Amino acid sequence: MIKYFFYLGVNIKSFLKVDKDIFFSSCETCEARCCDGRKGSIYCQIILEDFESVYKIFPILFTFGDLGFLKATILLSDGKSLCPYINNFKCTIYENRPTVCKAYPLSTNIDNVIYYDTNCPGISEYGSDVVKNGKISPSFDSYIFDDYQTRYINTHRKLEDFNKFEDFELVTKINNNKFYKYIGNEMNPYISMHLDSLINLKNYNL
Repeated sequence: MIKYFFYLGVNIKSFLKVDKDIFFSSCETCEARCCDGRKGSIYCQIILEDFESVYKIFPILFTFGDLGFLKATILLSDGKSLCPYINNFKCTIYENRPTVCKAYPLSTNIDNVIYYDTNCPGISEYGSDVVKNGKISPSFDSYIFDDYQTRYINTHRKLEDFNKFEDFELVTKINNNKFYKYIGNEMNPYISMHLDSLINLKNYNL
């Protein structure tokens, strides 16, 4: 069964459970499709461990899930163009790119299962190992594959204290996705990083 929505906040990528060896050829022919808002790469959900590594580079915004739960995300594009850090289809912050980008074409979910994007043109019958004998190559591995379910639940619990809709203000709407900033009075280190990250909105055509 193909899944469409989990750690990556997009619905155009098509993910399958990893049940075989996965190899990666190169990024040379894809023109940064995984970084293109026109192809669905608009945002990704983040966990607590992500905040410190991304807040100086990307805007951290919030969405509300179908059940009203607050979710922290980073805005990857404005939905009409590439990520602002792509130049000539190359990542200009490659060493500091977000965890979701480092792990791609792999992704995780709250079921703690590893998936891979079948639409990634770099997936090949040969090349560098991505997953070999059930083990993720160090080049693609990260903490998100280490009990993501628990990390996701911990993030949910931390954000519960701020889950009052009236304490949020709409920043932008992209392809029916609404993104908010916090305007309430409660504070913790994660909210502080969120507020500091808003300066990065200047890099987007919103």
